[in-house]
Amino acid sequence: MDLRLLARPLGGSRLVRDYLEGSATASPFYRGAPEHASAYRTKARELSEGADPGRLSSAADVVRPAGPRGKAALREVVEQGGFFVTTGQQPGLFGGPLYSLYKALTAVRLAEELEPVVGRPVMPLFWIASDDHDWAEANHAHVIDLGNRLHRITVGPSADPAPRALGRIRLGDRGADALAELSACFPRNDYRDGYLDLLREAYHSGSTLASAYADLMAMLLRDTPVGLVDGAGARLKELARPILRAEAEDPLASEDALTETAGHLTSSGYRLQVPLARGATNLFFDTRQGRDRLLGANSGFRLRRSGREFSRRRILGAIDESVDLVSPNVLLRPVVEGFVFPTLAYVAGPGEIAYFGQLSALFRRHGVGMPVVTPRASLMVVERKVARVIEKLGVTVDDVRDGDRLQARFARDGMPEDLKEGLKGWRKGLESRAREVSAASAAIDPVLQGAVMKARNSGLAALGALEKKVIRAIKRQSETVASQIAKAGVNLWPGGKPQDRVLSPLQYTMRYGPDFVVMLRDRIRVLAGEAALEPTGSLPRSDETP
Repeated sequence: MDLRLLARPLGGSRLVRDYLEGSATASPFYRGAPEHASAYRTKARELSEGADPGRLSSAADVVRPAGPRGKAALREVVEQGGFFVTTGQQPGLFGGPLYSLYKALTAVRLAEELEPVVGRPVMPLFWIASDDHDWAEANHAHVIDLGNRLHRITVGPSADPAPRALGRIRLGDRGADALAELSACFPRNDYRDGYLDLLREAYHSGSTLASAYADLMAMLLRDTPVGLVDGAGARLKELARPILRAEAEDPLASEDALTETAGHLTSSGYRLQVPLARGATNLFFDTRQGRDRLLGANSGFRLRRSGREFSRRRILGAIDESVDLVSPNVLLRPVVEGFVFPTLAYVAGPGEIAYFGQLSALFRRHGVGMPVVTPRASLMVVERKVARVIEKLGVTVDDVRDGDRLQARFARDGMPEDLKEGLKGWRKGLESRAREVSAASAAIDPVLQGAVMKARNSGLAALGALEKKVIRAIKRQSETVASQIAKAGVNLWPGGKPQDRVLSPLQYTMRYGPDFVVMLRDRIRVLAGEAALEPTGSLPRSDETP
C-alpha cells in the first residue's frame, strides 16, 4: 500500500502523561499499568470470582456483531465465560474523526493479546453513545478534496431545535446531499463507488446520525471480532436499571464519592477533566424540551436548563417503567458499562484517561470494579505523495504543522549570502554605535542614555521590518516550495490540528479500500514485549518496509 504509518505521542494533560509514564503520583487513581499483563490478570481474577453466566447471556443480547468473526467471538465469550475489552465514541458524520477507528482497532488488538494472558475468550466492544445530544459536534466530517483543500461536509443544523439524543433525529434527505458532496471529493478508483453504495444503505432518509454511524462502523470493522453496543438501546437501559436507580435514590452518595477523588487529585497537583457542580446528579432525563441534566432540588430534582421540578418518586418511576427516558452522564457511563459487561479494560483517548482518574470512588460506590484504562493507538497516516515532499524538503512531519514558520525558515536559508551578511553587519554596527554614543552622551547628561536606547530600538525595529520584507519577497519567488509545504501540512495537520482528530476514516478507505483497516490493525500493539511502535516524527528510509 502506498502509505506509511507513524506512531505519535498521545498527548493529554499532566495526569495522563504521568499515568502513561508509570508515575507513582498518578498510578493510585487507576487500575494497574496498561502495558503490563499482570494488571489484566488481576482484573480477570476479580471478574471470575463474581462471574454470573446469566449476566453474560444478558449482556450478549445488547451486542451487535460487526460481522461473522464478531458472531463467533460473542458465542465463545458466552459459552466459555469470557471477558470484554470496551471502547466507544459519540456518533459523528461519516465515522467521525479517525481516532474512533483507532480506538476500535486498539480494542481488537488488545483483546487478541489478552486471550493467552487470561486464558479465556476476550471480545472487543465499541459503545456508540447514541444518547449524546451534541448535534453540532456530530453533524460534520472533514476530508481533503481533489484540490488538496480541507473540505468540511455537514448535514446542517438539527431538524429539532430541542437538544435531542442523536439516536432520535432522522436525517431525511440530508444524508444523500452529504454523500453527493463526499463523492465529489474523491477520484474514481477501485473502491470509491463501492463504498458510496454501502454508505447509501446507511445514510438513507429514515436513518439517524447514530444509526448511520453504527452501520458505517460495522462496515469498516466487518472483518474483525468487534461487537457494537447502542448506548441508548432499550435492552441495555433495562440491564443498567440498578445503577440508574441507585443514582436517583441517593445522588449525594455519588457526589461525595466524586468529591473525594477530586480532592485527592487536586491535592496531588492535577486538574479535573470534568468539573464537578454542587448538586448536579450523573443522570439526564428526556422530556418534550429535550435531554436535560438532573439537579438535586429539595427532596427531588429539577432540570438544569428548564428549571422544571420532579419528585424523586417520579424519576424512580420513570426508571422502573420508562427507563429509556433516563441516561447516564459521561462520568456514570463507564460504571454502567462495567456493570453490564465483565470488562477487563477500556481503551481510551487522552480526555477519557483523564476523567477515568476521577472515577475510582464512584466505581466503589456502585460496587463495580474499575477496568484497566488502556491508551488508544495514536497514528499518523503518511501517503507516499506526502512522504516525497517531506523527504525532498529534508524536514520532519512536525515541521510542516506551522507552514508559515517553515516557509520563513526556507526563505532565510535561501537569502543571498551577501544580503544576509549585510543585514548582520548592519545590526552589529547599529549595536556598536549605540554603545559608543550612549557612553559619550552619559558624560554630558546621564538622562541622554534613555534617548540613545530609544533611537537604537527604533533602528533595530526598522531593520527587523526590512528583513521580514526581504523574506516575504523571497517566499513569493518560492511558490513551489510554499505549495509543497501547504500540501504536506493539510494532509498531516489539517487545520493545524492532529490528523486523527479531524479527518474521516473515509479519507483513506475511499482511496485504499479495506486493506487500510487491515494495515492499521496489524501495526497496533499494546502490551509490553509486543514490539510496540515507538513515537517518532521521522519517516522510515525509502528502502525500509513501510
